[in-house]
Amino acid sequence: VPPENLSNIQIPENASNKNLLQVRRGGLFFKEKYYKCVHSNEHSICLQNLEGGLIVVKTKTFILVGTYRVGMYPSVWEGAVKKLGKRS
Repeated sequence: VPPENLSNIQIPENASNKNLLQVRRGGLFFKEKYYKCVHSNEHSICLQNLEGGLIVVKTKTFILVGTYRVGMYPSVWEGAVKKLGKRS
């Protein structure tokens, strides 16, 4: 995530870095847009809204954030972001 966008990620108040269950249940805001969690696993969270989606992948060093628009295939984009994460 570029430093200028880190401040744009807003996790609900009742969530913490140690407990992402709340993010999975409550979603999050990115660039003032709300995203609802569609699915998640130990290393990634996939979120969507009416305009597209957001994929967050945790690596050993980075947290990668990828976005996509309506009309794009979420599964393809998710795979691409995860592949980038394996290289980090």
